[in-house]
Amino acid sequence: MFSLLIVDDHKHQVDTLAATLPWNEIGITTVHKAYGGQSALALIEDHPIDIMIADIRMPGITGLELIQFINQRNKKIDCILLTGYAEFEYAKKAIELHAVDYFIKPVRDEMLLDSVKKIIIKRQNDLQQHQIYEQATSLLHQNLPLLKENLLFEILQGANIGNSQLSEKLNMYQIPMTYGDVIKIVVIKFDPYFYESYNASDMKLFEYAIRNMAEELLSPHFHLWSSKATQANLPLLLLPKTTENSETDTWHPSHQDLLISLANRLVEQVDHYLKGNISIFISNQAQFPKDIHSVFLSVRSTVMKSAERQGIFVLEQDIIQNRKLAPLSTLYQVPMLIQLMDMGNMEKINEKFIAIFHELEQSQSDSQAHIREAYLHLLSCFTYLAHKKGIVLEDIIGTSSHSESHVIHSAKQLKTWSGIIMEALMDGVPLMNDENHQQLVNKIHHYIQQNLGKDVTLQTISDAVYLHAVYLSKIYKEITGMNLSEYILRVRMEEAKNLLENTSCKIYEITEKIGYQSPQHFIRRFKQYYGVTPEIYRKQ
Repeated sequence: MFSLLIVDDHKHQVDTLAATLPWNEIGITTVHKAYGGQSALALIEDHPIDIMIADIRMPGITGLELIQFINQRNKKIDCILLTGYAEFEYAKKAIELHAVDYFIKPVRDEMLLDSVKKIIIKRQNDLQQHQIYEQATSLLHQNLPLLKENLLFEILQGANIGNSQLSEKLNMYQIPMTYGDVIKIVVIKFDPYFYESYNASDMKLFEYAIRNMAEELLSPHFHLWSSKATQANLPLLLLPKTTENSETDTWHPSHQDLLISLANRLVEQVDHYLKGNISIFISNQAQFPKDIHSVFLSVRSTVMKSAERQGIFVLEQDIIQNRKLAPLSTLYQVPMLIQLMDMGNMEKINEKFIAIFHELEQSQSDSQAHIREAYLHLLSCFTYLAHKKGIVLEDIIGTSSHSESHVIHSAKQLKTWSGIIMEALMDGVPLMNDENHQQLVNKIHHYIQQNLGKDVTLQTISDAVYLHAVYLSKIYKEITGMNLSEYILRVRMEEAKNLLENTSCKIYEITEKIGYQSPQHFIRRFKQYYGVTPEIYRKQ
């Protein structure tokens, strides 16, 4: 594993050391021999050398000069010097050149072996530490975006992070913000249309796309630090970059004008490329990090109250921040929903739901704050009814389906969710009309079409529409008269038929496109469905 170079102008001493000592037992796998300084230089240039044992006094190039050469070339070679002269100047020079050991001839074999062994142990430890460092650095690099997001999320939430710990993380994560910097918080609010039209996995792609658009537009002019999106909002911290005309990173009126201009461009790009709307809320100035939490709460409050779906809003200018927020009156008017559930009067429950969502869908009520108010109220009623029946909601619709983040993006989404849960709790008695059923079926079909080339299963679909797999299978068959597995098979076979008729795709390519793991499995299913193999069908 390690290589050794022995250098001495006395040939017999070199040969004896190389041949008689058990180098392989201490980890030396290669022993090079040089009978003078010049030949040693050639070996050092041509071969990887880890350890060198050299005589100090040699004709031509001395052992000390060899070490000087090694140091000048930054060769990582540990050196042991031997000499037949007990002169202080030699020892002093050896120390200055960072020789590992210095022995006066004749040196005992065990002393020389012990010195080499210590060097090898140190090198092995250094190598191990270097590997650990490289692994840690690689892991940090791989997770850097997530680490940055999580740190900003903690700061926005008001987490108690010590000054030294925060400074260390800012430096480690290469975040160009420090104590005392004056920043602005920008919150991008996604249009509920995104969440009504796409599943959770698609939404992650949309969030990623919007984040990239924002970074591409803003990063030439601002240091930008983004957190993970929560409740359909993407928060960013912005700090102006130093320019030739500014000595420090600070805010000027020109920066505000530039930010508003770039924000408008971002709104236009999202509308053009993603076919959706965003609203952008810009905070007043905040000192990092002490003001971040309070200013973020102010921005978030404004976002929650806002029913706006597109535009730029500067908190220190716009009236929107002063908008009064009133409760949804229909939630609390007698008879309340929970009372109607107690009586089991489906007609009255239906009327109550219609009234709640009529008010919620009004332009001045369709805000995150009102949707969240309705969600929490409905969840409380559903939980009460489930417990009255001796069950928990998870028994019917799974653990993830009533997670707040899945259903509070729009009144339409909440309405569909509520109708499905209420119907399940009322033992299958339909609530309102067939609109909720059709929306659910459309969402299921859309997910299957968009993910046909992946592993589409009952479980992946149930995760996408936030329903328990067993309940989803049951309600889908009740609505459509068809098993969900039958529908998936039909879609796959129809797409396979289309590809066979209208493309030159090979069988293995079609197999991948419609989500089968092997061509043999696809061919067998196709023949069962159409009565012929794919090849025969294409020829016909």
